[in-house]
Amino acid sequence: MFLTKLAFKNLVRHRNRTLITALIIAFAIFFFILMDSLIGGMTEMSYENIIEYEASHLQVVSHEYREEEDELPLKNLLTVDEQLIGVVKRVAGYQASLAELNFQARLNDGINELPVIGKGVNPDKLLDVFELQDKFVEGSIFSSGEYKAVMGKRLADLLKLKQGDYITLLVKDKNETFNTIDVEISGLLHTGNPKVNSSIVYLPLNIAQQALNVDNQVSKLIVRLENKDLAEISGHLLAENLKTLDNNLEVILWGDLEAVSVAGAKQMGNQMILAIILLIAAIAIINTVILAALERMKEIGMMKAMGLQRKEIIYTFVLESTGIGMLGGLIGLLLGGIGVWIFSKYGIDWGAMIGMDMSAFGMPIIGKMYGVWNLGTFLLVFGFGVFVSLLSSILPAYWAASKDPVEAIYHQ
Repeated sequence: MFLTKLAFKNLVRHRNRTLITALIIAFAIFFFILMDSLIGGMTEMSYENIIEYEASHLQVVSHEYREEEDELPLKNLLTVDEQLIGVVKRVAGYQASLAELNFQARLNDGINELPVIGKGVNPDKLLDVFELQDKFVEGSIFSSGEYKAVMGKRLADLLKLKQGDYITLLVKDKNETFNTIDVEISGLLHTGNPKVNSSIVYLPLNIAQQALNVDNQVSKLIVRLENKDLAEISGHLLAENLKTLDNNLEVILWGDLEAVSVAGAKQMGNQMILAIILLIAAIAIINTVILAALERMKEIGMMKAMGLQRKEIIYTFVLESTGIGMLGGLIGLLLGGIGVWIFSKYGIDWGAMIGMDMSAFGMPIIGKMYGVWNLGTFLLVFGFGVFVSLLSSILPAYWAASKDPVEAIYHQ
């Protein structure tokens, strides 16, 4: 008990050193919590933008189409009939479904030409499955059978197009014959997904099927559920049910999509950055604790001269360092909590601040980026700070406690 009291008295007696060391630990913990929150928020926003504007929760495709999906082929398509819709509607959490015909096209405004992804869709179903209703910055969605199209505002700006202008889509039909689709722009979108804004043109499904000569076939059936957490259970159930209908069909979960895999790979890279930050923080903490112990060499000599044993001196120093680690950890948690609250409530717009466009790094994010709460990180980094403080004090305390009292007292 005497040694414990001595350790805590030392914390107060050397308050300036205690506070400086604790602030260094606190800053390391604060910085890690903040970075973890922003990276977690960036990942969550990437997933949400892919689900809400591009892929939704489940997709039904043929096995052969899945293998060549990146090339947007017009073969191995599927026919969406009442029987298939009936099976899909029976999955847990079903909300809506959309038959989508994807194809390669070149967008021509009469002067310039750009490669784009064409999507033939039912307009009402499109708005049921994706959160696009409030994303129109000009005009509105088309009706089935109308020779009209909707595209992203960024794509329109590249070609200096606006609502009401006419465009031509140059396509190859199912038989590799060139064809054109002339449509009027009925609306322009601006979403949080840069791919939708800059490379996709939506047009009525029947117009696209006719131009591409694919009868009533589509590339995939997209299914929206009540929430993404139901995707795994509902997806596996749907896959089992589809086997009785057509053994050639398969179900793709949103988490298995290539775009999500890319975002997940970037998340792994971000975790490596966090690990490096944690390592640097550990080095800073170790360095600070060692310097603090060396500065107190004379004090250690006095303690030995007074009859304290080596293990008692080590115990006192380790306890004192652990106390500093806990103090720094608590300050770091407090500052980290304030930082995460600010970023989760108000967000940060890198584009407005320093002109950084996250989509340039392959992240499907536009506009403000928000932080997320991760209580596991709070506990982890606090425990890490205390553990590193404790561990880093043992060796210098042991080294100092092993010295001769006279030598320690006159240590320079």
